[in-house]
Amino acid sequence: MAIYQYYLAVVPKEGILKKHKLIPAKIGVCTETGYFESDAELYWKEIDKKAEEITPKIDSIVKRADWGNSNSSFNWKTYTETLDNDAFMGLDEETFSITEFSFRADLRENGFKFLKNMIELGKENDWMFMDRKGKLMNADFEEIKESIRNSDAHSFLKDPIKFLESLDNENE
Repeated sequence: MAIYQYYLAVVPKEGILKKHKLIPAKIGVCTETGYFESDAELYWKEIDKKAEEITPKIDSIVKRADWGNSNSSFNWKTYTETLDNDAFMGLDEETFSITEFSFRADLRENGFKFLKNMIELGKENDWMFMDRKGKLMNADFEEIKESIRNSDAHSFLKDPIKFLESLDNENE
């Protein structure tokens, strides 16, 4: 993941409500294995959403990658010298139901077109978004913007030297 990319996991609101009867402020996350892991897949299992219902809409937002697509996952990628947006969807190999879905928006993109399109898709499908800290947010640009302001990606883009120095200070 590039430092200028902002990560969001997509979480179906219906699945959260089925599991908890209310929307928690956070979802459990873990990085102890060296990988980002969350409980988001629990909520996809609750609703059994088929990938084919969503993938054409994502294809209209970002180009499907020519690698890593199989019976268990889809990948999308826009990569140029100045832009790096991507998305990943994990699938159950037998049912083709979504088991996980996330994307990374390049914060260098003028107007945040990719991010805003994904938020609109979230509104259409009644999704919530979760940042790397597990914070759940509605499909609302203003709400997500606040999380972006508190992200490492934003801190790096705002002042790369200060961000890198802060990493040095954490290791002392």
